[in-house]
This record gives sequence, structure tokens and C-alpha cells, in this order.
Amino acid sequence: MNNKDVIARRIKPLGLAMVVALMAGCSSNTYEVTQYRLPHLSQSAEALCQANRRPVFVGDSAAKPGLQLQQDETRWHSARQHRWSTPLAHQLQRSAQRLLLADNCDGKLTIWVDDFYGSNDSRAVVAGHWEYKSHESQMLLEGAFTERMPLKSDGYPALVNAFDEAWLNVMNTISLGVSQKLAR
Repeated sequence: MNNKDVIARRIKPLGLAMVVALMAGCSSNTYEVTQYRLPHLSQSAEALCQANRRPVFVGDSAAKPGLQLQQDETRWHSARQHRWSTPLAHQLQRSAQRLLLADNCDGKLTIWVDDFYGSNDSRAVVAGHWEYKSHESQMLLEGAFTERMPLKSDGYPALVNAFDEAWLNVMNTISLGVSQKLAR
């Protein structure tokens, strides 16, 4: 066997492996991922409370990277191509640190978000509960929230805008509740 035959034998498997790899790459299900952020977080913040003063916890379904959609009473879908740019828990945490300054960050407000999904009736649903402890731990306030914001149009951008509006309503409701109790 001459040198040309040895080289040809070595190149053929390598060439075949490259062709198989290229074909596999072309036939794989590639898709473009669109990432979303709650719009109000693009505005600059005047002040921030420390994260340990405004903790936000999200349930398992809201902790997934894809936007959550209710298909019917029993079926749910986690979008693969439409994801949060940063974990939703982080976005909601930053929002609470920016927006809930009623007591100048002296008390501790803890928020649990149980639901954060697009419903099968074209609404953004945000639900959960909260607890506020004053700095001296003498005052304990708590409450629940449910916001069902209708989408203004079809599509994921409209869903994210409705989520943003619903979450801002939740923040306002909590802030007003805490402010009114502190003023007494």
C-alpha cells in the first residue's frame, strides 16, 4: 500500500464524519429565542431598598425561564422561544426594591408570587400574598393580591406589557396598604 492509499483511508472517515455533523446541524430544530424584561425596569430608579428588606419569592411555574401560558383548565405550556431575559424572580425583586419605599425601607416586606401566567382568556394573571413587619416588629400587616389584566393585542409583547401593568397595580395596592397603616 502506498502513501496515497494510507492518506485516502484516513481522510474518508474524517470526511464522512464532517458531512454527518453538517447534516445534523442543518436538520436540527433551531429557533430564535426572544427575551423579555418588564418594561418599567428600563426606567431609572430614584432609590432602592436593600434586597433583604424587600424579598420576593416566586412559585415553581413562575420560576421557569419561558413565559407560562394556560392552554385550558388542565394544560399548561412553558414557552421555549419566549423567555425572560433574567429570571422573573430577579426582575420582581428589583421592582419591589424600587417601588416599595413607603417606610423609607425600615420595615421588611416579603412578597410571594404564586401565579404569573397568560390565561386562556387572554389575560395576564398575577397572584400571591404579602407580609409586612415594621422595623420594631410591633406591626404585622398581610394581604393577598390577584390581578387579571386583559391583553391589548395578541402576542407575547402584549402579554409582557399586561404582566407589567398587573405587577405595577399589585405594587401600588401593597404600597397604599402599608402607607395607610403606617400613617395611623
